Amino acid sequence: MNTGIVVSLYNKENEIDKKLISQFLESVKNIHICVVNNGSTDGTLEALNQVKAKYPDKLSVVSIRNKKGIESALKVGFRYLMNHVTISKVSFSNQLNFEELKIYSEFSNKLNLKI
Repeated sequence: MNTGIVVSLYNKENEIDKKLISQFLESVKNIHICVVNNGSTDGTLEALNQVKAKYPDKLSVVSIRNKKGIESALKVGFRYLMNHVTISKVSFSNQLNFEELKIYSEFSNKLNLKI
């Protein structure tokens, strides 16, 4: 079973660290991240799709054409996960904070939770 993490991003091209995302996805098990591109007008979608090409089993990218509220964007990501990935838990965020995600993963592993 996977833990699903839904993240909504809007115009964050300059904040997407592809190397950090790759390191994170390689270091954790049973986590699937669904990033919702919430109507970005910069290169956010292209940057996310480059990473997705390397990790299609651990990263999904859903794109909304016109920007919506964060709650609506997260709901789109949640629905995508429910229909395309087997998950047992889900978490939501409006940013890609890999330090928090890494701590969450390590904590769950120490408790012998399967994430």
